[in-house]
Amino acid sequence: MDFSTDDDETHSDSEYPNYRQYNVEEDYSEETTDETSVSTESTFDLTLPATHSYLGSNLAELIGRTLLEDAVYANVPLLVKQSVVLFPGQTLPMTVNDAQTVDIIKACLEDGRILGVVCLGYDKMVPVGTIAEIYEYLYNDSEHSCCLKAIGRQRFKILRVLRQDTNKILANVRILPEITLGPPFFDERLASLNHLRINPKTEEDFKKQERVENLDAVVTPWPAWVYRQYDPLRLSLKIRQCLQFIQNKGSNIPEDPAHLSFWVAQNLLLDDNERVALLSYNCAISRLQREIKYLVDDKIFICSICDSYIGRQSNMFPMSKEGPQGTYCNPAGTIHEIVTLYHARGLTLSRSPPSVEYTWFPGYAWTVAMCKHCGAYMGWKFTAVESNLRPKAFWGLTRKSLKNKEK
Repeated sequence: MDFSTDDDETHSDSEYPNYRQYNVEEDYSEETTDETSVSTESTFDLTLPATHSYLGSNLAELIGRTLLEDAVYANVPLLVKQSVVLFPGQTLPMTVNDAQTVDIIKACLEDGRILGVVCLGYDKMVPVGTIAEIYEYLYNDSEHSCCLKAIGRQRFKILRVLRQDTNKILANVRILPEITLGPPFFDERLASLNHLRINPKTEEDFKKQERVENLDAVVTPWPAWVYRQYDPLRLSLKIRQCLQFIQNKGSNIPEDPAHLSFWVAQNLLLDDNERVALLSYNCAISRLQREIKYLVDDKIFICSICDSYIGRQSNMFPMSKEGPQGTYCNPAGTIHEIVTLYHARGLTLSRSPPSVEYTWFPGYAWTVAMCKHCGAYMGWKFTAVESNLRPKAFWGLTRKSLKNKEK
């Protein structure tokens, strides 16, 4: 993929294949992508991008798992990255080239294989983050660099920074517990109605249960409809219904409310503030309630610089088993969060030939895409290099290049 070294993903001369320098006016095609869409028929193996095979096939798999107890206090090294908010269950691939960060990673491997990932805001790091556990690793001794794959495990809150040198931060953190609440009427259930209760999974099942819930609510201060707003299973069903346009295209959407709440936060196009807010909640119910508001309408995606129309939320589709939005890295170490779309407008492509070098989607070549109106760096168009691959093409646009249009 591109070779930008800027953490804020600003456009640089090294974003193109073979490190060539391109002139935007001379080397970008006048052809635009207006009204251009591709078929969502898919023969692509969605498990391939999740393996991050571009990092190499010789990474060592690390055995075991480190899990800290809820509410425990611990001293952990922090990895502070611009505009990267890691959620539990999310994969974080990394290429590390600077010596100090490599030393931090090597120290982590000797002490539980965990480190804290924290988002760097506009002027300071946010006070919450996620423990990342390294599960695959490769060290290049000749270049003093490394590649790794880590996965988000547990949320934490920073209590105080113990040491802060250049690129080396050690903090005392508290592991945030994930509070799980049962059915709203569990403590007030009438035993005489137990024979009528079922384990609802579909909308029809929940409608059948409403009569029972109305009777349960008689002995409570509030009507049944109030309690239904806090039912994690109902909230989960409503969100999965809103995400049918993604699930129908091959994505595996979790059913467990906690896992679902993190999956949605990871895969929706949200700005850093919204993602941090979702990460701060200690209960899946609060996250799901907030996420439903994002899914009620078909959001319009616009360029984050000039506000020109790019696409819609309904244009999202998964090219990875992890969902329509994924985290990837390039050889320079820049981490990109990209959303895959089958339709986009207002983009112009580089005139350089498509490249398969370091591609995140095996079998597809990438071409840099820019905003037609302001020239902002938006992401890539991926085109199939194998005749049997479907879709033939799709878009992978960076999360930072897009935003939701305000009503």
